[in-house]
Amino acid sequence: MASSKIIQAILLGILVIGIQQSFASPSFTLTTSKQIYEYGDYLAINFQVSEITGDQILLQIIDSAGNSSSPIPIQISKTNTTIIAPIPFYKTTYNPGTYKIDAEYSGFKSSTSFKIIDSGRIAIPPQYKTLVTSSPNHILDTKDYAALIQELIHFDIIKGPNHNDQKTNPINIPSWLKGNAKLWADGSITDNEFGQSIQYLIQKGIVSV
Repeated sequence: MASSKIIQAILLGILVIGIQQSFASPSFTLTTSKQIYEYGDYLAINFQVSEITGDQILLQIIDSAGNSSSPIPIQISKTNTTIIAPIPFYKTTYNPGTYKIDAEYSGFKSSTSFKIIDSGRIAIPPQYKTLVTSSPNHILDTKDYAALIQELIHFDIIKGPNHNDQKTNPINIPSWLKGNAKLWADGSITDNEFGQSIQYLIQKGIVSV
């Protein structure tokens, strides 16, 4: 008789747990790999869900001014998923400040935030490297090198005096300095190393702008 009551208690417990689980709300949380990012960093977002429903995650990024990106659909097949942005943060596309991420999955919402800071590390958008890699032997002529430097200064990617009229304010570039662009295009030096070298030479007056 006692064993029968024990069995009944166990079955009742299993039934109660099953009912609780059936009415439990699926959970959905998101986090970023870091709270503070520098230019050149890649945004990484982790999604954790309690169950896979087959729905997409809809994600939006909102900047400090309240401007929101278009909804970004993300398909997941695991309860724990990390995605990494294919392009890092650049000054040409992201201002320093606090950004918020809002996401929705199967009717459930989650949010987090992160900051982008200008630490002084230089990150150069890929179109500028394409300019170098598409040139013969990855070496720019003086005119193209000058245009590259002016663009980097104009967008505050590197620090230097900014002139809008290149005809009255020509850039003088030593021929040996063009080799730096080749090293950068070949991947022998980083964006930061390449940018810092130009910035240093401008500050020392070796390259005049």
